[in-house]
Amino acid sequence: MNKEIATGTHDFKKIIETNSLYVDKTLFIKDLIDDTSDVVCFPRPRRFGKTLNMSMLNYYFNINYKDNTLFKGLKIMEQDKKYLMEMNKYPVVSLSLKDAKFDNYKGFIDNYKEIMKSLYSKYNYLLKSDKLDETDKEDFLKIIRKQENVLLPNALAKLVEYLYKHYELQVIVLLDEYDAPILNAYLEGFYDKMITFMKQLFVTTFKDNNNLRKGVITGISRISKENLFSDANNIEVYNMTDSRYSTYFGFTEAEVDMLLQEYNLINTKKGVEKWYDGYLFNKTIIYNPWSILKYLKNEDHILQSYWVKTGNVDLLKKLVFRMNDNSTILNDFHKLLETGKIEHVVLDTFMDLKNLIAKKNTIWTLFMLSGYLTPTKLVDNPNDVTLRIPNKEVRENLENMANSWLTDIKRDEIDFAEILRVGNIEKFKNSFESIVRSGFSYYDVPKNEKGENFYHGFVMGLLYDSTNRVFDITSNRESGDGRYDLVLKPINNSSNNAYIIELKSAYELGLDKTIEKSFKQIEELDYLESVKEYNVTEIAIAYIGKKIKIETRKIGKEELKN
Repeated sequence: MNKEIATGTHDFKKIIETNSLYVDKTLFIKDLIDDTSDVVCFPRPRRFGKTLNMSMLNYYFNINYKDNTLFKGLKIMEQDKKYLMEMNKYPVVSLSLKDAKFDNYKGFIDNYKEIMKSLYSKYNYLLKSDKLDETDKEDFLKIIRKQENVLLPNALAKLVEYLYKHYELQVIVLLDEYDAPILNAYLEGFYDKMITFMKQLFVTTFKDNNNLRKGVITGISRISKENLFSDANNIEVYNMTDSRYSTYFGFTEAEVDMLLQEYNLINTKKGVEKWYDGYLFNKTIIYNPWSILKYLKNEDHILQSYWVKTGNVDLLKKLVFRMNDNSTILNDFHKLLETGKIEHVVLDTFMDLKNLIAKKNTIWTLFMLSGYLTPTKLVDNPNDVTLRIPNKEVRENLENMANSWLTDIKRDEIDFAEILRVGNIEKFKNSFESIVRSGFSYYDVPKNEKGENFYHGFVMGLLYDSTNRVFDITSNRESGDGRYDLVLKPINNSSNNAYIIELKSAYELGLDKTIEKSFKQIEELDYLESVKEYNVTEIAIAYIGKKIKIETRKIGKEELKN
């Protein structure tokens, strides 16, 4: 019988004790022990196993889990005695900043107080330790009681100091998703304050700290040129392009083969490759682990997008639209979707966010670090890299991203629903054509039915506003003897104008004849039946890629009654 799959569970102990599926990554422990660096950092995409690996490290090294049997039968237990002697030997502090994201600095500080209160509470026994003096205990209580902001940036380092005093052993610090509040602060406008805070946290905790045995840090990116890492210059960063540790985040091909054999799905290997394979971490082919597990867990074993549903793309979208030359980025995005790759990228793995709006290479590097792109081959020269879309799952998400971005272009400038409410057809036509010309340059509208689906979704996005709805919008409904594309009926008598919108590809007939065909279809299939109580405007939109033609025809409700 196949093991249960605990997707969404990042607690190593829970997975092992419930006998759930676990892909053995415990040799990560061996490599960390062999690594002479004081502090190591692993930038990897979301859902690639960072948090589970950190949990595994906690249970292996933490002195509070002494003599646990969680690792029985796993690869680390087959290693030399020197590695086994490190098991449950050290005090460990484990901290995640994944959810420390707020729209202002005060919100972050208030949240970080709660994070530190919760963390310190796990070590309440230190208040009874005769190794800590009264000043130590007073400061400990100030953190528990959330009394002083001035102590906060140093709170992690102070906890390490207290544990060192109590146990007379160096401490291991596990800091997960360190960059989440930094990236968020950049978007929300308090980046400088956040960098100042995090810089103090990093320097006091990780730089020349004799109380520290080892620090392990994870995130999506490496924030460096703002001195976050350069002041703590003993941190060794292992990027996706490095050979060391390349097999510990994500599933290797051998691991995927083993899983497919175990779940009697090896005959689906080609489809699995197409959907979830394609990442290159140095020389190692890597599969998306989240998607593989979700695919195995799905009772019908459907090959579909799983990973893309686990997060949003707000960061990438906002960064792109803040660029000084975002039209170039958008054109490059068009080429990426058309060809599947983008060439001559200078990897900026040190993420100089402060100067981001002037550096398009940072954007493409962030796409790579976030898991949306991957190098086509081993990166020998970071100043000239070709990045490609790794698999079908990511391509599907990027296409949806393009559609969403186009819709958002108009939201900042034009209220299309209001334009139609007042019946300003000329403004609708001109505005629509302008957006298509300026925005669709980076999206190659397909010639097949996907092209019509794209335009259809785009028009829906232009017109629909859940917070201020003007029209009831119906799509692909039966009316008369056929199915219309879109019908807009006014809500609560907000207008006396209704609209029928017909979208058609003009690749075969040309723009003019396609327009004629659209109006003829509306008439012959009696689409007007559903809106005969209104003044109706028929809008025919014909397209060849981003080249479009829009024609309209008005029919009064009195005419419809006759």
